[in-house]
Amino acid sequence: MCSVLLLGKVATKEELEKLRSEMATKSDLEKMATKEDLERLKAVMATKEDLEKVKAMMATKEDLERLREEVDAQLRFLAIRVEALGARWGVVSEEAFREGVRELLKEAGYAVEKWLYYDGEGFIYGYPSEVELDVVVKDGVTMAVEIASSLKRADLHAVRRKAELYEKATGRKVDRVVVITPYISDRNPPYVKAMAERPGVKIITPEEAAQKPA
Repeated sequence: MCSVLLLGKVATKEELEKLRSEMATKSDLEKMATKEDLERLKAVMATKEDLEKVKAMMATKEDLERLREEVDAQLRFLAIRVEALGARWGVVSEEAFREGVRELLKEAGYAVEKWLYYDGEGFIYGYPSEVELDVVVKDGVTMAVEIASSLKRADLHAVRRKAELYEKATGRKVDRVVVITPYISDRNPPYVKAMAERPGVKIITPEEAAQKPA
């Protein structure tokens, strides 16, 4: 009778295995986060207040648009001085004219980079050629600037393609494409300016500068 009662109290193998599966091991306990772990996690996580501060520091679309308008105003002011270089009347060479405009841009606080690239695939003109483009940076705005003593409507396509080639070759984004010229060689300059706007090219001339206050 006693042996029967003892056997009734002894756990079976199945019951022991079930107990082991339900019990936490030392390894399981070590994996649990402590209060110190939670405090360290809180210290590195961003709070709602942190996110609000970051949002306040980020530029809005209105800020960027205002910055673009300021850059355009500065370029119009520079265009007035460009006319004084006299390239329209052939007083200086094309390269001397470009160098003069670069100096004006530097004096106004712009960072000017002369970009030279060999277009072996003929992306710009349809045949291999050397490409020259001025890259101007100020206040975080990157502009591809074509400096020309005169501009024909046929030049617009090449100007836009130069900016695209620059982005493709360097991986840097161009925010604005600008042509600085004292003279549009066309019987209808306003039409050429309208044509330029379609592919996103801004033409800056002394005539426009005189009409819009800086």
